Amino acid sequence: MSVLQPLVSWYAETNGDDEQVTRWDLGIVDASQVSQDFTFLIWNNRKGTEDVPDMQNAVIMTKDEWGGNTGELVEGQWIEVKVDQIDTTFHPIGWDVDTNQAVSRPIKTLGSTTNEDGTFTPNVPPHTTQNGEISILGVKNDGTLENAQGNYVKVSLHCRVPGNASAGAVNFRTRVTYQYV
Repeated sequence: MSVLQPLVSWYAETNGDDEQVTRWDLGIVDASQVSQDFTFLIWNNRKGTEDVPDMQNAVIMTKDEWGGNTGELVEGQWIEVKVDQIDTTFHPIGWDVDTNQAVSRPIKTLGSTTNEDGTFTPNVPPHTTQNGEISILGVKNDGTLENAQGNYVKVSLHCRVPGNASAGAVNFRTRVTYQYV
């Protein structure tokens, strides 16, 4: 049976089979402070035995707990991301209330994946697109960090809480959006 869409999953940077991340808990971060960095691997088709579509034009962003664009964390762009293969500094993500647009960060891998069918690299034929760029491959892979570098992106995230932040728990979502054919 063929899968018609990417199979996205998040794992801890050590990539253990029991380390899938479905919740990111920042803990307590005081006003005027920056949380510790959290590093994740965002996979497409981790340990897949059949190819699935590549993720194209992928970006990472934040949303409020209901999937909207409201609240101090989202509107204030408290979450910052560094795509480890392409960035040297952190970039804020969230929502710009002045322009009424998402503030997102492109994510992509620069690595290649090797499997029994060959070695595959994003944006190198046959993994190209007319609609932007291939961000993360969907080719079958063994799920190892060494052999499947084209199937995941390593990102580091932290939260920079401003001094005027309201006290209390803040729930939010970190989301990756993408296109596929």
